[in-house]
Amino acid sequence: MAKRTAKKAPLLSADRVRTGWQGPAGTLIRLARSQDAGAADALLATSGDGVQFLPELRAAIEDGSAASTMLAGLDGLKAYRRAASVAFTSQPMTEALTTVCLTLVATDDQDRTIGALSATAPGTLIDMAMKNGFSPDRAMALSLFVGKVHGLAVAEHARGQGIAAVLLKRTWQVYQQLGYYVVYGSYEADRDLGAFYSRRGWAVHAPGESFSLDPIALPFRLGAGADQCMFTRWRPHR
Repeated sequence: MAKRTAKKAPLLSADRVRTGWQGPAGTLIRLARSQDAGAADALLATSGDGVQFLPELRAAIEDGSAASTMLAGLDGLKAYRRAASVAFTSQPMTEALTTVCLTLVATDDQDRTIGALSATAPGTLIDMAMKNGFSPDRAMALSLFVGKVHGLAVAEHARGQGIAAVLLKRTWQVYQQLGYYVVYGSYEADRDLGAFYSRRGWAVHAPGESFSLDPIALPFRLGAGADQCMFTRWRPHR
């Protein structure tokens, strides 16, 4: 019998991420737009203490520059590196990093934001790298290889329909295409979200447990407080 080979998902384009995909229960999953910023920010605040947009990121979503480097990179990794080089050398660090932050929303049939996932540059990792002797430029470059799920939330009336799972899936799809090595995040341990992430291919760590960055040759670990659980997903070996 001939061996079946898994079909590769079609490559994403910037237009596809902007216009979005049909999601569960008549939703649309797409890149956050200016008019989504307030509702998405309010939703993210329900996902944990201090989980909201940084002011620079909210401003970038509102002016349309958020994720601009990532969208350019969907044309190929060379395009990603070029776009990052321009962004990182022409703007202050906090503004440049918003171009590698991805916020997707789920909207209902009246275009109301009922779900949001914000994935950001790994600020803690960048700070740790600089403390370990990395130059600012080299530390910022880590945001082209490591991403962080900052927050994921769905409005209470829309839960249980698979919206969060699709937001997570599409986010991972973008990071995969851009060649990221690992994406990570954390949640409050008492929220009992381990099964949600593990069913979707993420490794869930025990409360307070850190994880090694040896696969990308970084001499330190990332972790969270004793009341937090980390979740990680590494790019498959090719």
